[in-house]
Amino acid sequence: MVIKRPINALGRFIGRWAYRLYLGLGALLVAVVVLFTLFPQLTTGFHTALFVLQVLPSPVKPQPWFTSAPVREEITYDRPDGEGSADIYYIPDGRRRAGLLVFLGANAAGRDDPDVVNFGNALSRAGFAAMFSWSPTMGQRNNVDPAEIENQVWAFRHLLTRDYVDPERVGMAGFSVGGSFIMVAAANPRIRDDVAFVNSFGAYYDAREFFIQIASNTKFSNGPGGGRTEPWAVDALTRRIFVNEIIQVVDDPAERELLTRRFVEGAAGNAEVSDEALAGLSEGADISRRLLEGTTPENAAALFDRMPADFRRGLEDISPSVHLPNLRARLLIMHDVGDRLIPVGESRRLVAALRESGRADLRYTETAIFDHVRPGGDRNLWELVKGAGKLYRHTYGIMAIRN
Repeated sequence: MVIKRPINALGRFIGRWAYRLYLGLGALLVAVVVLFTLFPQLTTGFHTALFVLQVLPSPVKPQPWFTSAPVREEITYDRPDGEGSADIYYIPDGRRRAGLLVFLGANAAGRDDPDVVNFGNALSRAGFAAMFSWSPTMGQRNNVDPAEIENQVWAFRHLLTRDYVDPERVGMAGFSVGGSFIMVAAANPRIRDDVAFVNSFGAYYDAREFFIQIASNTKFSNGPGGGRTEPWAVDALTRRIFVNEIIQVVDDPAERELLTRRFVEGAAGNAEVSDEALAGLSEGADISRRLLEGTTPENAAALFDRMPADFRRGLEDISPSVHLPNLRARLLIMHDVGDRLIPVGESRRLVAALRESGRADLRYTETAIFDHVRPGGDRNLWELVKGAGKLYRHTYGIMAIRN
């Protein structure tokens, strides 16, 4: 009996504190629920933080702890050239949610790329039905295919019809060249009033001027000093896409083959084409040759003015600079300052033009933690923290539409 009393007293003491702890945790849970209900911006901030941690190289990725598992549905949809192919990531809980059309542009990443899958899952866990539209020409052949702009219009219209998508809350997001294409597509009269927002990451502003920069190995800095130029070591992927486009302008198959051997296979060390072999090119093919060999910005501009009219019209068709007046959606622009594929000056020029036109619904963010549009690279902890903060503020504006 003497031994049992202290044990019983200790048990009662622990029981009372356990009960108080239980009540305290219950009250805390109720308070959290009330706060998140009364202040939906807290929910938005919470899901934004989870999303940022999920897509960046963070050692902790807690998003799956608080969200249901999404599914990836492979679909086809009607478009002018037949059937389009896409993946939609969403959580199958019977709810209608915000939609997001994603176009990766001229990128070799495919539907099973780990970064793409992680991004799709992160978007769906954040509350979106994310539709990734795939292009066999741009995604696999390193070409710029103007027809993909029309295809994105059809893809967006299809996303509006999915029974788990709220058609009042559907936006578009594009990366690299895809960012430029998405902006042009969003300006199309058939969908521009239905696009809630456009997010463009790492895009070019004007196709002709971008090609001039590639041909001259210079870039427009567009920093505090205005539209200055500076040397640019053009990235191999950017160069390859440019070479493909300039060669395709040539009408004669034999001349196209010759230029391909010189500037594609020769650049890879697989072919030798002498200067003498190029001496007999037609005027049009010779213009392509001079652009591919490299020249000054002034000479490049003059050469582009001598290119076929349909090619020049095609450059206008894929240039956001031409279509900005028709954009109705809210715009979110993002670019990495160290981007080697598409210089940051392109987004700076885009933003300057938008602000000059009086656009108020605009957010612009520059980061330093991406390799073009992919998270990664060697960054120290402080750079990652600063970059994550910028990405959080930028992404919050997108996540707010999920409420």
